Amino acid sequence: MNRRLFIGSLTTTLVGVLALAAVVAAAPPQSATFMVVEQFDPPSGEFTSDGSILCASGTTSNEFSASGFRSNVGIVFHDRKTITCDDGTGTFTLLLQARTGFNVGDDGTSGRWVVLSGTGEYAGLHGQGRLTGTYTPSGISESYQGRLAYR
Repeated sequence: MNRRLFIGSLTTTLVGVLALAAVVAAAPPQSATFMVVEQFDPPSGEFTSDGSILCASGTTSNEFSASGFRSNVGIVFHDRKTITCDDGTGTFTLLLQARTGFNVGDDGTSGRWVVLSGTGEYAGLHGQGRLTGTYTPSGISESYQGRLAYR
């Protein structure tokens, strides 16, 4: 009976050590900066980064809604933005929540983003940050800063 108890305790300890090693092996968060240039008509977008954490380029698709149209402080928009990498390494989806004030005289956007999910090499991607955007004649140019890591 003592031998079974010893083997059970040893197995439990080994499982705990392996689980801790997996957590320690996860990459620490890194600073990330990337850009998205969206065209409103026809809807399309281009993604670029330095390629150190994310792919160097890709395209975007968006699912968004907005609220606050009668507000005197601007409009809040909610966007599920999916980036598809040009190099075939996968996709990742961000959730954006930002304020735009074109209805009150502002010419840009500001807000926050968080990684929702990923596929391929980005399946374990997580992180969050801030975004700013400037309107262009045909759309918007957005800059993203934040922290990203892989689980």
